[in-house]
Amino acid sequence: MNKQDVRDDRARSHPSLPEGYHCAITWGIPTEYGGMTNALLHRSRAFIQEAGVPVDVLTFAWSLDYGDIRCELEAAGELIPGLRLRNLWEELGQLTESQLASAKPGKNVVGEFSAIGGAEESTDETSGGVLRRRVRYASDGKTVLQVDYFRTDGTVVASDRRDVSVRGSEGGRLVTLCGLDGRPVASWNQIWPLYLFWLDCVVEGRESFMIVDSKSTANFMTRYRRDNVVTLHLVHNSHMASGALPPYGELSPTRRYVFERLSSFDSVVFLTENQKKDVDLVFDKPQNTCVIPNSRSLPTVSDPEAGHTPELGIILGSLTGRKRLDHAIRAVAEAGKSSDVGYKLEIYGQGPEQAALLKLIDSIGMGDHVALRGYSIDARQEFERASFTLLTSKLEGQGLVLIEAMSAGCIPISYDVPYGPADIIQDGVNGFLVKAGDIPAMSERIRQLSTMGEEDLKDMRRAAVARAHAFNDEVVVSKWGAAMRDAIERKLWAMPVPPVAKVSS
Repeated sequence: MNKQDVRDDRARSHPSLPEGYHCAITWGIPTEYGGMTNALLHRSRAFIQEAGVPVDVLTFAWSLDYGDIRCELEAAGELIPGLRLRNLWEELGQLTESQLASAKPGKNVVGEFSAIGGAEESTDETSGGVLRRRVRYASDGKTVLQVDYFRTDGTVVASDRRDVSVRGSEGGRLVTLCGLDGRPVASWNQIWPLYLFWLDCVVEGRESFMIVDSKSTANFMTRYRRDNVVTLHLVHNSHMASGALPPYGELSPTRRYVFERLSSFDSVVFLTENQKKDVDLVFDKPQNTCVIPNSRSLPTVSDPEAGHTPELGIILGSLTGRKRLDHAIRAVAEAGKSSDVGYKLEIYGQGPEQAALLKLIDSIGMGDHVALRGYSIDARQEFERASFTLLTSKLEGQGLVLIEAMSAGCIPISYDVPYGPADIIQDGVNGFLVKAGDIPAMSERIRQLSTMGEEDLKDMRRAAVARAHAFNDEVVVSKWGAAMRDAIERKLWAMPVPPVAKVSS
């Protein structure tokens, strides 16, 4: 088979997506998750529903709760037939002897394996009365020095020791994979090779497509290069440091490692054209980048102007400093000072800024007007009764929450921040954009919305719904199919052509 034949065979596809094993790569699925995980799960369901392609979500975080998480996701309709949640630590203990024997030990490994002894100070973590993990601490009782993971039969499957240099003091690392008898079969001086070994076990040599969602997994996925695996890194948020001005500002410290290695992925996917444009300027137009927005399953709204409480705003977002929700609260307070309208704001989400926000609400006398509603899996439905939503973030990847609000006829009022809002909102047509950090301007737009004529307001709500539907599942899944085929093309043409054997006459 020549190179062209191979290329045609590998590009043979389902009408939307190339044929093969499809998976999403993320660190973990917490019980209460935010926008990135929501987008990952929604995209995976769209692959199933629009293209008929099963999807596995591959996770690496340790947890005893994955069974409960699966049940909750299924009950909420987030996990559907064809969508599986898989975890490294669950599956390591299920590997066969032949799979374990395929692990390639690291070179010049420093340190020797020894399981945590019974006399050592440690903590056991069990599930159903079965030991699953044992953790050894330093003398301070806080610093983790070793973690041993167990199969259900009590044998050690993996050990992660972190005091190789001087026992009892953090420094140096030895990660060991053990056979069915609990004896070591491979060791490395870092954890990443263990992650990549498991991925090889999952793939089983199949033609595969991996969408890497979280920035923490993207770091080690830069090293996962296989001829039969196409890797696509989806950048969910801005790559810029907080406060940095694009395109030439400082990179986010959590993004730097990956952005210095963009060519390690077969495709790097941005949510907006503006972010891709900035990356092209700084990184000399890398050939493996493209734009695919997040999508939504959007209902058809026949009467989008109905049911919205004129003075009510709804915000969905984590209570973190990056979201600047104090700006939203102050904007609503300022709007009410110069108006007879009793504006109200409800914020759905959790996070470390909750206490500070409650203190602010009390200090400016907004206790009867602003409510923190906590986390709710059904919070998106609240947009149907709100007149407006506010986005005050320092940075955004796309602003998926704006699309969700607009699909219900809820008008977005957003800071014009990198990167998403300006790609979604046409100022004065389907929402409002104001200068980032300008609380008075946001306050004025809240008042303007409440004083608009009835027909103008109806037109704006209809325009918001129409704009939201540009991000429907069918359109976006087809974009993913095109990106995967382009990645196949680049990967195949980059492969060396095997020499043709000479046949003697």
